[in-house]
Amino acid sequence: MGIKRITAANENRTAGRTRAEAQRYWADSHGKLVANNPSILRYHHYFSLEEAYANEPRPTFIGISMFWRSDLEQMFSQQIPAGVPANSSDDRQLFDREPRWPIDDQHADIFGEENIIIDGPKTPEKVNAIYMVRRLPGLDHRDFFEHWAEVQVPLASKLPGLRRYIQCPVAPESFRRGTNTHDGWSEFWFDDYAAFQRAYHSPEWAAMEEDAKALFLPQRGVVIGHEYVQKDETWKPRGYGVLSMDEDAIRERLRREGYLALAADPTAPAKIKAAASAGKLGVWTPDHLVTLDDSNIDARPEHQAMAAG
Repeated sequence: MGIKRITAANENRTAGRTRAEAQRYWADSHGKLVANNPSILRYHHYFSLEEAYANEPRPTFIGISMFWRSDLEQMFSQQIPAGVPANSSDDRQLFDREPRWPIDDQHADIFGEENIIIDGPKTPEKVNAIYMVRRLPGLDHRDFFEHWAEVQVPLASKLPGLRRYIQCPVAPESFRRGTNTHDGWSEFWFDDYAAFQRAYHSPEWAAMEEDAKALFLPQRGVVIGHEYVQKDETWKPRGYGVLSMDEDAIRERLRREGYLALAADPTAPAKIKAAASAGKLGVWTPDHLVTLDDSNIDARPEHQAMAAG
């Protein structure tokens, strides 16, 4: 048993990205920037499949980030440090952070105790259906958690095609921090999306749902997707190809990708090269370039200027 944290979100609809584009940016740019936090040891994503939006259950979030720690204090220390200033602005332009109420469709944040019930293999093609749940009003936490473990587990374990099953009730100590949006989550792993759909329409799923009526609120957070490993114990700072480039090549790449102000700055290529050499090139993709050393570069392509030129 260990501590896991999941954070779920939906896309910022004013940023001009489609759902698929937001998921790609989350994986290829935002996630790689966040991975530079040295306190994060394991960091995975699950992005809701496009076909899942055409069926029931429909995802309520486009994806989640998942983090592991050995204890709760380590988990709370995993916040992005001041040395990654670009993360907060990157978060706002990627995710829905509109100042409105209610915000339950904008995010979920849960600190859970991982209980692996069925320890089946995880492979890239498998589908994980993640359900974030809240207890019904009037249920105290002890009764809620006991019923979830003693009654829901046997019911869920009978689902046809279930390969892996994890239950993550919220860590009791985290209630003092006032951070949880839900009381926990369950993970149901299947060979593929079709296998999940067969289980979802099975009598065994119906029996599990019938019991759940006396346990969970009807509104649940749902993400259905494949596992994307952003960071594990083998992770090292990325150089994004810079270490094999001279300053002229760096300048040409900046120009080609639309970082026109940086390309025109005679000092920028050397700064980027120095950051990469020190393991401080936070991210360099066609969407975002950030250095984490004293150069403090935080740039995005100037597409309009490039088109005009």
